[in-house]
Amino acid sequence: MICAHLTTLLGFDCTPLDEGGMVAHVSTPFRFADGDAVPVYVEMANGQVRFFDDGHTVMHFTGRGMRLEDGRHTRFLTTAAQAHGATFSDQGDMEAWAPEAQAADAFGRYMAAMLEVCRWEKDQEGASTDVTFLVDEVATALRAWKPTATITENPEFTGISGKPHRLDFLFDGQGVAVATPNPRSASAVLRRLVDIRSAHDNAALPLLVVVDDRADPEGAKREAAILQNVAKVLPFGSLERLALHSAPSVQ
Repeated sequence: MICAHLTTLLGFDCTPLDEGGMVAHVSTPFRFADGDAVPVYVEMANGQVRFFDDGHTVMHFTGRGMRLEDGRHTRFLTTAAQAHGATFSDQGDMEAWAPEAQAADAFGRYMAAMLEVCRWEKDQEGASTDVTFLVDEVATALRAWKPTATITENPEFTGISGKPHRLDFLFDGQGVAVATPNPRSASAVLRRLVDIRSAHDNAALPLLVVVDDRADPEGAKREAAILQNVAKVLPFGSLERLALHSAPSVQ
């Protein structure tokens, strides 16, 4: 009885989009933070199957006010795709390909990437829509400060809850998170760091939070006072000065 109605019970539905039935829209129960449906399209051609979003993920975030003008701003989509064997294309599509016989694998990779994006969006709730640009600025400043240091983007750590978390960087042996003065942004970073630090495997990991203090210095100080209970805090203005003083002088 259950098996006969399983797709309905799970909230899945399939609607063909062409006469030959080779392109379809798949409804799923998965949602972005604001309730928008996670886009799933499937196309079959020449023995290959492609699961893709038809650019709707980018449209979702631009509709929420984010600037996704270049690779710096869409890095979180590229990272989510690469982490799960999918691709974020130059045309702005999230997609996963496979031979028809391996369609289930492609679907799994695609959905894992999209759910990673959903998780990223939830973690960023209340943060500045320009947070991805801020992360890029921090990366540039860190490299200028310590040019020979090893820097890894988006390292993943498992918290004591068993939930995986991505920090923005692993820099010179430190886990680095970037935060804005927005209380919800700082709170999301704090929860992530507490979960990471509480896990035995991460107990010795030094943590650094770079807080953007340019637009709201007082707000940055307030959030820094809370964050410094679990990590070293560095205002972005101070990081810029460190980077400037480390830059080689021009003769």
